[in-house]
Amino acid sequence: MFSKALFKQSIKANGLMCLIITIAVCFMLSCVMLISGSGNISQTRDAVQDTVIKEAINSIIKENSINNYANVSYGIKEFDKNFTESYLEKVKEVYIADTTSTNDVKLQNSIYIVTTSNIEEVFLNAINKEAKSLEDYSLKLNEKNDKNSEYYEKLYGATMFVINPNEVTNNKYESFEKGSNPGMYDVQSLIKSVTVNDYISYIQNSTVSDCYSYIDSLERVNYRNKRAEESVSILVAGSMFEKESLDALLEELEELNVSKEKFDSFGFNYSNVKHQAYTSEISYQARLDYEISLLDKNSVDYDISVIDTEKKVVEELTKSILGSLPKDVSTAIEDIGKMDLYSLIVGSIFYKMAGLLLPIIYMIMCSNNLIAGQVDTGSMAYVLSTSTKRKQVVFTQALYLVLSLLFMFTCTTITSCICFSQIEISKTSLTYSKLILMNLGAFLVLFSMSGINFLTSCWFDRSKRSMAIGGGISMFFLVATMLGLFGSEVIPSVVRLSQLNNFNYVSIISFFDSVSIIDGTTDFIWKFVVLVAIGVIGYIIGSVKFIKKDLPL
Repeated sequence: MFSKALFKQSIKANGLMCLIITIAVCFMLSCVMLISGSGNISQTRDAVQDTVIKEAINSIIKENSINNYANVSYGIKEFDKNFTESYLEKVKEVYIADTTSTNDVKLQNSIYIVTTSNIEEVFLNAINKEAKSLEDYSLKLNEKNDKNSEYYEKLYGATMFVINPNEVTNNKYESFEKGSNPGMYDVQSLIKSVTVNDYISYIQNSTVSDCYSYIDSLERVNYRNKRAEESVSILVAGSMFEKESLDALLEELEELNVSKEKFDSFGFNYSNVKHQAYTSEISYQARLDYEISLLDKNSVDYDISVIDTEKKVVEELTKSILGSLPKDVSTAIEDIGKMDLYSLIVGSIFYKMAGLLLPIIYMIMCSNNLIAGQVDTGSMAYVLSTSTKRKQVVFTQALYLVLSLLFMFTCTTITSCICFSQIEISKTSLTYSKLILMNLGAFLVLFSMSGINFLTSCWFDRSKRSMAIGGGISMFFLVATMLGLFGSEVIPSVVRLSQLNNFNYVSIISFFDSVSIIDGTTDFIWKFVVLVAIGVIGYIIGSVKFIKKDLPL
């Protein structure tokens, strides 16, 4: 089956071309791997990724700050109303219970008793009313936000943190920032705002008007805003750097190769986060005041318009920089940040395209020279005039073609491993085993194409026909792969042309699944089997055709 003399003749005729192309491919491969692995590409990718991560964290901080501030602002305003109502209820209760004094004396005594002895009870009643008010508010936003929901718990917790009833959250303030404790929420101003007429009106018919106007006064609004701004900024920054929260954040960032040290280099610490939270709240309040001032207060839909305005301002101010960009652009920036550019260049660009070009040219010329070229020139007649049989000829020539390609990609495998040892491999998901699979995949692509070209070489007697069909098909596969790359998911979405992905379906090079290899999945295995099958079938059919056909000898 094997002819040693014919094998030596094939080496003599095609060996130099094989050697030159092998050296050229190895040189190009080493340049690509060393230059792309020098650090500049990784630094660019890391810079984009760091920008995306920092912007995402900034967006979370801003969103938490504004949402908490907006919710707390509503909560403490409701508390002002609930406390005032609870206070008047208690005064009325004490007033009615006193049956011995005159009305004026009863009122003075009732106020004194409540403010000196029953204020904690009033505070507790106000807290209970507050819980119900916040639950109603939560359900109004979403019917799933009942008192057992996470949203309600956060809303209630943040509101209580700001109110600090009986200074129960003092320790929390101190744990976040020493000396930050603002003391208990001011209710004395609410008590002082209640007039004699308010007391009398409530005692007689449980209605008031004047004292509630103080709640909406500029003085009280400024107090609530200042209290909310200071407390919420402490809460957001302190909560972010609690051990449990910080560990959870670092665990998520670890998936993006962001270590604790790198996170610290971003500049996120308690004081910076608190400052960012504080400025976000101030910006929100200023923007909200301006937008509300533009509304028509006499409109019947004024209250609804205020709520809609609040939602709009929150949405606009919490939108990240990436979110404010056109969707395609922001997605592309995120894609680049997450992309392994080194694996893209080496795996999808070199091994599937650039690195195949010269080997394909060699394979086309060699497969043609081995059979069709010799038939065309008449040298096959001299070979077959000896004791060499057709089976020996076709087997020996096929073996040479396969072994020469194997030699070529053995050299590229060794070259790629040496070059890979010279770069910082921590910046890429590529490994030695994946690199070897890349070389194996490239070899199998050439093996399958060589089967097709060997078939055409055995089928046709004219060299030009063999090269035109076999070579044309091979080059079509390569060009289709080049076009298909720009439609594949490995390309950032901003420059991706999805329609071009259709070219991948007409090229057998697509069975070389470099993405699967890099991702560590096993999808590439069955595709490798397909490539082997195409090559084997091509060699078998070509051999049978050559053995049985009539040669122009």
